[in-house]
Amino acid sequence: MNIFSVAQIDKLGFALDVTSYKNKIIAENIANVDTPFYKAKKLDFNEVMKNAFDNRKKIPLYITDPKHITGKNNIISPAAFVKYQNNMSVRNDGNDVNLDYEMSEMASNGILFNMLSQITGYEFTRLKSAIQGR
Repeated sequence: MNIFSVAQIDKLGFALDVTSYKNKIIAENIANVDTPFYKAKKLDFNEVMKNAFDNRKKIPLYITDPKHITGKNNIISPAAFVKYQNNMSVRNDGNDVNLDYEMSEMASNGILFNMLSQITGYEFTRLKSAIQGR
């Protein structure tokens, strides 16, 4: 195991970004609980992470000059994976936000975010120890 592997920290950083974006989607759903005809959205963390790190599908393409051919962007945006929940329970006003479901998703996402934060902090502490020689 390479202690100086930046890839591990980059993956953890991306996972934190995805959980943060998912929290934003959940907050939008909760904020629009009384908006007529609002359709709840969702973001599947596992789907985003699988697509982001499936090395069989992607060839890294680094652009160092604005005049280069852009091709396919190597960075995956969590926004591309946002979908409608298609809840079966739609109220009379056309809104399909289930507040209980959203609150449980927020709690679950918060636990995931805290876990990823702790792992990231551990990685930086390990790196700091290696640099200081302790």
